[in-house]
Amino acid sequence: MAAVALVALSLSGCVAEPPPGPSGDDVTAFNQRLLDETWANTGLEGIAERPEVSPGAALDESEWSTSMAACMNDGGVTSFGTGYSPDTGFEFVPVNGSQDVSTAVQLLFYDCIARHPMIPSGLFEVLSDEQLNYIYDYYKKTLVPCMIMNGFTPTTAPTRVEFLAIAGQWSPYYSVDVGISGTQYEDIERICGPERPELY
Repeated sequence: MAAVALVALSLSGCVAEPPPGPSGDDVTAFNQRLLDETWANTGLEGIAERPEVSPGAALDESEWSTSMAACMNDGGVTSFGTGYSPDTGFEFVPVNGSQDVSTAVQLLFYDCIARHPMIPSGLFEVLSDEQLNYIYDYYKKTLVPCMIMNGFTPTTAPTRVEFLAIAGQWSPYYSVDVGISGTQYEDIERICGPERPELY
């Protein structure tokens, strides 16, 4: 089997300093969006009144998981799962196989989510618009051209406005069709650079 030759794309100019991270307002907006999406996922809009809940102190991911479980347990729900997607927020997942979840259980789930805001990190990372623009420029000016020069074609990139609207949930590397092997991925990443630029 013939080896695929990889060529690095030569770029001129200086690397810009990473922009500032999210503000307190960005984090507040993140938690409010999660709350709005969680309420939508309960399916109770128009059926029950959305509760007014006073949030507690923001928790990191491990504290959040423990506190969330304790909150549900205190409400009488001892077995459950929590679904999460960056696009759709949190969703109550029954673990007993039944798809019938009572209004009371959905209200409890929403109440527990509302009482326990998160300190975003890891899976729940929040990026500022400046950071998202910085990543987008890296993709358009550096990563995608290099990938194309080396025979890998990402799917059509979202526009800048779309990229910000989906909070950066698109990556050139992960958009290449499923036929790319692990070795090819390692090779192209070594030549073209990391999935996203250093932010910190």
